[in-house]
This record gives sequence, structure tokens and C-alpha cells, in this order.
Amino acid sequence: MKLPKFLEWRKFSLPMMGVLFRILKLITFRDRNLWAFGCWIGKKYDDNAKFLFEYVNKNHSNIRCVWLTRNKNVVAQVRQLGYEAYLSSSFKGVMMSLRCGVAIMTNGLDDFGAIPLVGGAKIVALWHGVGGFKKIYNENYSGLKLNVKRTVDAVFNWVGRDISLGTSEYTAERVMEQFDVKRDSIVITGQPRNDLFREKMERSSLVSNVDFDSYSKVVLYMPTYRVSPNTHRDTVKDILQELSSSEKFQDYLKKENILFLVKLHPLTQFAMKSDNCHFQVLGDKQVRSVQHLLMAADCLVTDYSSCSVDYALLNRPIVFYVPDEADYLSYSSLNDAYGRVVTDKALNVDDLIEKISAGDIASTKQLNDLFEDASIVGTCYSENMYRAICNQCNLEVV
Repeated sequence: MKLPKFLEWRKFSLPMMGVLFRILKLITFRDRNLWAFGCWIGKKYDDNAKFLFEYVNKNHSNIRCVWLTRNKNVVAQVRQLGYEAYLSSSFKGVMMSLRCGVAIMTNGLDDFGAIPLVGGAKIVALWHGVGGFKKIYNENYSGLKLNVKRTVDAVFNWVGRDISLGTSEYTAERVMEQFDVKRDSIVITGQPRNDLFREKMERSSLVSNVDFDSYSKVVLYMPTYRVSPNTHRDTVKDILQELSSSEKFQDYLKKENILFLVKLHPLTQFAMKSDNCHFQVLGDKQVRSVQHLLMAADCLVTDYSSCSVDYALLNRPIVFYVPDEADYLSYSSLNDAYGRVVTDKALNVDDLIEKISAGDIASTKQLNDLFEDASIVGTCYSENMYRAICNQCNLEVV
């Protein structure tokens, strides 16, 4: 049985968390050289936190990095890589939470456990997709509702932070509005997970059990999750069924020898199998990470997802396939970046075929102009973030 919204843990626990966080700020023995990392509500080892964690471990021995998680398998996975990891609810995990001087999250404070004990540490928000087109958090509020939300957030905010990651001045403006933070708390560093794009890797090593050499082009389709409240249908499922049953689209893939790879959003509720070698749906176990998957593609097809911002860094064609745009805009809010970037879109199968064939990178350039600051082009994003944290914590850069 689903609980009423006011009884959900995030809301029900706000007063207790507010008091606890203020008490924890009185701790005087936090170690600024001890950095705790977590992501995806403590369930995964992934995303920006993972890539920064591994980078600092390998390149800056002055920092002790620990990974906190709720998942025993993640503890084993991280330890097998030679790094330090603990269950957030274990004695060691609790002590790391209480002693760390820096707490680096990807999704929210519950990355460090249901009751995060990192109050008083410098909270760094790497987030799980900087940029994109969808309005989030405070962007969706105004007037009285926004003032009420700010009042509640002042008690305790699950996405509260001291330092926020940005990739450009445009993203900094958005972060200020989304999370009600000041500009001087936002550091323009780039996303650590995208450092991977500069590595030279064989395509066969990026995704398992896919014979890339048999195809002339690899097109990756990564749609964002959505169920329309107007039709009560899973829109992505409908789109995939149309593409898989379209003789014109399937003939095009076969004629041009294209591999059309589909990677569904983690929240997707349905499974899909395909016997067509030119139309394959990937399982999570086949994918090392989303960044590895993006590297394997010659062209990206997506919609309202922030994955386009990451993929643009590869300077490859991006096709925005939005056959449900009118319906989507009737119930979801998009920011001005969508109108500025998505000017040439595919609304049907014919459009999709035409734009995949064209291989145009105009949208790619527009994305990079908007989301990649000139000051960080060609730099190591993880190193940028390491230095930014050290600067904010008055630590020597080693």
C-alpha cells in the first residue's frame, strides 16, 4: 500500500532531520582530508561520484576516500577494486559519516543512508546530469508555493549543499534557481564522469555481447522515462512498438546496415526483447556505465533527456525524436534550453530516418555552446572538482 505523501519518509522526517543536522554541525573532530562519497540513494556505485572517487584515489594520496552505501554488493564491488567502502548503517560507516570533512553526493543526502550523519561536513552536490531541458525543484514553483517550499527547505533539505557543480554560466544560473543557492557556491568544473570520453578504448570493451564490427553505424536510442497522465500509457513503450513494427524503419536499418541500440531508463517498468539483429534492447548488465555506452555510439537519438549534454562532448550527431512533444508539453515543464537547442526535431518515423541519415551536428554545437564553458574545454573535470573542493575547504592541493 502506498503511503500518503505527507507520511513519506522524506517529508515525515523533516523536523527530526533538521534538528539532527544542526546538532551534528557542532562536531569539532571532522577531518577535511576524509571525503565520503555516495550515489543513487546508496544503492549503486556509479555516476559522477564514482568517477571522482576513483580519480582522487589514484591521483591524490593526501585525501582518504570512502564509499558509503546501503548495498552489500556495492561494498564488495568497491573493495574488489582496491578501495575503501562501508555500509552506511555499519559501525565503520557511521564513524566515517561522523568524521568526514567532505561529503560528496550524486542524488541527495540519502546517498549516505536513510538518516544521513554528515551534517557539519562540506556537502558537495555533483548531481546526476547537469543541464538538460526539464525544469526541476524550485523551477516548478512560484509565488506562495515557492515561499512555502523555501521555508520547509530551511528546516531541512534533502538536496541541500554547500558546493554545487556547474559546467557553464548557463548551468550556474539554473542551479541558482533550482536549489536556491548563491553563485559563489557553484564551481564550473565539468562532470567527472565525462573524463572517460578522453580515453581511447576499443568499442568491443564498452558494451558486452554486442558485435559492433558487423555494422556500418551504431545508433543509440536513450529515451527519458515518462508515462502520460493524459493517456495513462507508457509513451516510450508505444514509441518502441511503433519503431519495431515499422517496415520502413526496419528496412532502412537493414539496407544501411545500422545497429539501433535501445537503452531504457532505469525507472522503466516494462521489458522488451527483439530477435532483429539490427534492433537490439540492452540489459543493464551489458552496460558498464552510461558513459561507456555513449562512447560506443556513432549517433545519439534521444528526447528530453540530459544525456544529450554529455554526448555532445563527443562532437557526434544528435537526433531529437519527440513524436509525443505536444502531449508531453501539456503535463511537463521544459526550460528555455529546449527551445534554443531543439529546433530541428523528428516527429515521426520518416523524420527520424532522414535525420539519422543526415548526420548533422548543428544541435551538438548548440549544446556545447550552452553547456560547456570555454574555461574548462579540454581540461580534466575530476581535477577541476578536486581543486575546487580543496579551495573551498582551505586544503593544500597536492
